[in-house]
Amino acid sequence: MTNRLRNNLKLCEVSDASMILSGPVSARGQNAVHILMEEIERRTGIRLPVMDSLPNDQRPLISIKMVNSSSSPAYGREGYQIRISQSNGRRLIEIEAADDRGILYGVGKLLRIMVLTRNKIEVPTDVDLAETPHFSLRGHQLGYRPKTNAYDAWTPEIYSQYIRELALFGANSIELVPPITDDERTGPLMKYDPLFMMRHVSEVCDAMDLDVWIWYPNMGSPDNWYPATGNDEEFMKPEYLKRQLEEREEIFSSMKRIDHILVPGGDPGALNAQDLFDFMAMEAELLNKYHPNAKLWVSPQAFNPTDEWLDTFYTNVRKEPAWLAGVAFAPWEKHSLPELRRLIPEGMKIRNYPDITHTINSQYPVHNWDTAFAMTHSRECINPRPMAMKHIHNLLKDEGIVGSLTYSEGINDDVNKFVWSGQDWNPDTPVLETLREYARFLIHPDVEYGVANGLLALERNFEGPMITNRQISHTLNHWRKMESRVDEQVLQNYRFEMGLLRAYYDAYVQRRLIHEQELEQRAMDVLYRANETGIMPAMEQAEEILNRKYSQPVCTDYREKCLDLADRLFAHIGAQLTVSKHQGVSITRGAFVEAIDTPLNDMAYLLSAFQVIRSMEEELARKEALDAIIYRTDPGEGGFYTNFAADQSLLRVEIAHEWKEDPGYLNTALIRHNPGLLETAYSILNGSNSHTLLSRETCNRILPGLTSPPLAWISNLSSYYSAPIKVTYSNLDSRSSYTLQVMGLWGGGVDMLLNGKSTADNRITHRGLMETFEVTPDMIPDGKLEIVWVNEETGIGPYINELWLKKDNG
Repeated sequence: MTNRLRNNLKLCEVSDASMILSGPVSARGQNAVHILMEEIERRTGIRLPVMDSLPNDQRPLISIKMVNSSSSPAYGREGYQIRISQSNGRRLIEIEAADDRGILYGVGKLLRIMVLTRNKIEVPTDVDLAETPHFSLRGHQLGYRPKTNAYDAWTPEIYSQYIRELALFGANSIELVPPITDDERTGPLMKYDPLFMMRHVSEVCDAMDLDVWIWYPNMGSPDNWYPATGNDEEFMKPEYLKRQLEEREEIFSSMKRIDHILVPGGDPGALNAQDLFDFMAMEAELLNKYHPNAKLWVSPQAFNPTDEWLDTFYTNVRKEPAWLAGVAFAPWEKHSLPELRRLIPEGMKIRNYPDITHTINSQYPVHNWDTAFAMTHSRECINPRPMAMKHIHNLLKDEGIVGSLTYSEGINDDVNKFVWSGQDWNPDTPVLETLREYARFLIHPDVEYGVANGLLALERNFEGPMITNRQISHTLNHWRKMESRVDEQVLQNYRFEMGLLRAYYDAYVQRRLIHEQELEQRAMDVLYRANETGIMPAMEQAEEILNRKYSQPVCTDYREKCLDLADRLFAHIGAQLTVSKHQGVSITRGAFVEAIDTPLNDMAYLLSAFQVIRSMEEELARKEALDAIIYRTDPGEGGFYTNFAADQSLLRVEIAHEWKEDPGYLNTALIRHNPGLLETAYSILNGSNSHTLLSRETCNRILPGLTSPPLAWISNLSSYYSAPIKVTYSNLDSRSSYTLQVMGLWGGGVDMLLNGKSTADNRITHRGLMETFEVTPDMIPDGKLEIVWVNEETGIGPYINELWLKKDNG
């Protein structure tokens, strides 16, 4: 039952209030009262006294009461009621609940509706609010490991405060990560042993009665402890089993609380399905030795799962072993959530395990994200996506799940955590309400509306082509206006800094994009006249123009602001936004500011080509090579060129479902971005060739000796699992032949059809190379060509970068 608070309620000051426990309250309930006292004092400097009996004066009173569950019709389990009223001349603030968690969440809601400023406490007048959470599971993964973009730099105190804040917004579960995963055990920023941190977090959670989960993959092998993630035949051998179980016993026996363990079927770890369940049975027996009521969960997520693997998996699930509590709907699963529900026993629980942290190559990528964003923001940028998170959450809310425990790799998805918790608590909660509470309580009441609307604006920055997105400048102006008006307390708040950084970063990248696209066009104009001016002078002039990116940079003040904010965030919350300075793992793992100067044109490709051409001795060879570069995308008269980094190219793609229907793209083709090539391009620019062999081989198909790919190869048309890809060309000349050239990656298990006819017999079976097919008049009698790629069984479909359909004009 929920009665929504109205906006813009009148406030009354209660700075001189006292607190009282009305009746017996458990130790955990008293801990919640202590949290209320601390959080008020943290923001106002006022420490409210706790009274043993009702004071005689008329000062405001905060009353906290535990009632019998049978006498609380207004709310249910973990729920509460808050009343604020004027009673006998006294302002009375009442929190009532029937269990410890209800007290905690009532305290959290009160703090979120309070207006807490220096030396002043205000509350809305005449409130009568009763709430019960919609879902029984509401939580987030906070893994202490180097791969995360912040957690590994945290102290126990930071962890404690962050978990407290999540709980005050309704979370009831925290998921930990063991010391050995698909990561190094320790990293340069980790000041504590991982097992110590697991124990600490377990104790923090227990004090607030939060469930403790462990995400526990099956890793390693006797000869290669790290990072074996393949189908490890050694795993079930006695010697190795002993080591695995000893490792788990050390953890299970030393932690104060463990309620659940999630074992991923893969990503990482890749046991065959029967071994997976056999080992989980051993793990469950060991777990219950120390935590008798704890249960195991499992997910069918796995890279390239075969039908045989999935059949064995679900056969074991349907046996319903006593130790198995449920199944997780996780990233990289082949089946949709409704399909998963049909495949498992009717009464078995499903936990949602959504990826809220990634923007590309993920469970829920940003829809049709511009390539410029992908190159500079990569996979784990600061990514508030409040409206997308609400939509994705509510799309799945009626599919028989018990709730969600999100996948997170650090602090960059901070806003998404709180939005997701808000939706788990009540799917009808308006996003703006959560964002206002987030800003009011976690940053400052003075920026409640400004930050809330600023976060929504940052999400809109991602929409459409970056080069024409006027929202980006409006968003920056909005954040700069706040920046100019707030005090130092807000300016030093890491959550405000995160939003401010993204606003400046987006604007800087957009200005660079406009500038560098213009430089490329001017350079190409020079190259087009090379026959008149000479090839070598033309290349020299074009190179000088392209290098104006560095000699005549734009918006250097924005750039310096971004770097300064990155430094501040590292100091304040351990955010690792660069590799070189803040020791982030990689650009794709949260250190996106490292890519702040990545070229947004074909500069790297062109400069690489110039080097090759200069090494040629014959002028004719130079001319032919330069023409190949200049006219690389030209399909010839009557032909067609398609680049899937370009927004308009999607007009040729059949979209089976709109984003709102299929945000996980389980049944729909999508545009993907290759972060490996992003890092390759960056390493080339910085003089490192250690990771460029594959791209160099591919580049050599166009011009031998190239070391950097064209920008068009960063983005591609792809699909997950069995979702087909269909590209259609109409209005072809049905009397002519065409040559179809495909630039992309695909191999065994993917079939390509031309107007329904398989090309398996006449295509060259390479990966990462240009392939050529003949299209004869008898294949296109109606002047229409449909190209379809079908993934036969497993994994991710093809990566199609470019298509040339060249008409035979002979």
